[in-house]
Amino acid sequence: MRALRLWLYWARLSLGREALFRGNLLLRWLAHGLWLGTAWLFFEALYAHVPTLAGWRREHVWLLLAVNEGSQQLFNMFVGRSLAELPERIWEGQLDSVLTKPVSPLFILSIRRMQLHDAPALGLPLVLGWIAWRALDISLTPERMFGFGLLILLGMVARYAVTLAAVSIGFWVSQLYALPALMAVLFRLASYPESIFRGASRAIFTFVIPVLVVANFPVQSLLTASFYELLLRGLIAAGFWLFLAAQLWRAGLRRYTAVGG
Repeated sequence: MRALRLWLYWARLSLGREALFRGNLLLRWLAHGLWLGTAWLFFEALYAHVPTLAGWRREHVWLLLAVNEGSQQLFNMFVGRSLAELPERIWEGQLDSVLTKPVSPLFILSIRRMQLHDAPALGLPLVLGWIAWRALDISLTPERMFGFGLLILLGMVARYAVTLAAVSIGFWVSQLYALPALMAVLFRLASYPESIFRGASRAIFTFVIPVLVVANFPVQSLLTASFYELLLRGLIAAGFWLFLAAQLWRAGLRRYTAVGG
């Protein structure tokens, strides 16, 4: 209950803060729309010359774009901005007050800068996903929807773990302000079909940098019957990165407290 109260407190605080800067809010919505529109136009240009892309039809990629953009926006709404600011907070010594509180410092630092006003921007990927679903005529059984939702959640966990591991390097290295933005750009690769990656590159983008877990796995669970294989691969990738991120975070906190912030 304490965690829920804290989450609600920071959610209200974030909503109030965002309401003061409506211009920035409109620009963020515009940026979301421009990125999705640009990515859509890019793939449309490709499909003007080929009927399929590594076995993926135009509508398949629409669904992939919708899932990846929706996942990216959800991540940024709840934890993305907070994690992006973590290196700066570390080097300015702002963790001291957080470490004295009787709750997980990582929980507080992950939610203190939510962007809940971005929720309306989810409308574009939802519309694109609905159009793709209608075009593909996918049968949405309860089991398939459960598997899809589970893999979406798993992809967001993997994204969180990779981002946390990256920003935790800030305990040792300064000037990491651009690293979260680089991670966000890297995860844009999730909009590309898995089948275009061959050999070692597919393994790298599944386990070393799990971008394929984010959108490809959920979409494939709707299109094929390989849910359990996808779940196993996703669990391995997310589990590995959660373990690595936890180790880096704990080691970084020990270093931070040892030098007195």
